[in-house]
Amino acid sequence: MKVKTGQFLSLPVFIFFIWGCAGKKYRDMSISNPQKLISIEDSLSQSGLSKSLKQSLVFAHHNLGNHALEESEFDKANYHFDKALFLSPQDSVLLYKSLLVKGHILYRTGNKNKLWESIQKYYSAASLQTSLGEPYYYIGLAYHKIGDKDFDLIIESYDKALKLDLSFDLKEMVVKQRSIAVDRNRVLRDFWK
Repeated sequence: MKVKTGQFLSLPVFIFFIWGCAGKKYRDMSISNPQKLISIEDSLSQSGLSKSLKQSLVFAHHNLGNHALEESEFDKANYHFDKALFLSPQDSVLLYKSLLVKGHILYRTGNKNKLWESIQKYYSAASLQTSLGEPYYYIGLAYHKIGDKDFDLIIESYDKALKLDLSFDLKEMVVKQRSIAVDRNRVLRDFWK
């Protein structure tokens, strides 16, 4: 490879040039085909990871984790968020999503002790992203699943969720679940009068 002066690039400049091109290739792959990048992660790791390659791997795992989360494939999402957190342990968004997914995994068991653990995970997630109401929605669901007689905690959780940021679809679900809890609470109170 020659530069305009007709002299060859020095070895460090040549390596930097090649590495820069490779970095862009991996960055593009993390967006267009994250699964492919993840499939070669072990071989890339053997020679050491540059900062840009780490960022590309984090982005790829984050993308795959988000996709798995959207599909309710919580074990798969958990795997990808944990891998991304290993590479970027200070990323609060990744930690938030990881805690939510871990809460979902515990919630799905239906086991009372695991439900309490899921509530702890959701509260931890809420403490990381204080403007988001999503964890409080799941806290309300978990309280309801533990036993649908403590309506104060259930309704309080839904109210907290509604005071914070929610997507349109999630807000509709919170409103619906809150309405169900309020109606059920009213029926039980009227029954015991």
